[in-house]
Amino acid sequence: METDNSTEKNKISLGLIINNEELSKNPIFPSEIKEEILNSPYYLLIFISREDVVKISCFPTKNKNIKKILVKLKEFSPDLVKGISNVLNDMNLSNEILHTTGLCYEMEKCFYETYLIGDMVDAGELTVDTIKDKFMSVANVISVMIEDIPTL
Repeated sequence: METDNSTEKNKISLGLIINNEELSKNPIFPSEIKEEILNSPYYLLIFISREDVVKISCFPTKNKNIKKILVKLKEFSPDLVKGISNVLNDMNLSNEILHTTGLCYEMEKCFYETYLIGDMVDAGELTVDTIKDKFMSVANVISVMIEDIPTL
């Protein structure tokens, strides 16, 4: 997993993968929710912390091989969003996306991140360097980090 101290403290979220058994025995998840989502072998949990609140999103998935792409931006703009979308489409990653979001902490601290199934990378169809290079070719992209999401 790659880290960069300047982006580490400004991440939008943290991800964690749990399996079906861990979710089913966890008392934090209400039984009504468990009944609705207990048909997947894995769950991507995304934790978004802001000031005095933590939002937790749960994404059922058949795959535990999840990667997060964190892109640091100069600013958000319609052209930048279109450029990111084009990169994801050109690399056939659009159908692999589980979650995506963007946020600016300050004008010069903007981030876009996406969680996606990492099979294409692990199978050798795409490399981390290729993904980084494609994103870096989009105007106003400063840096790109790709990390594996850990399994509990």
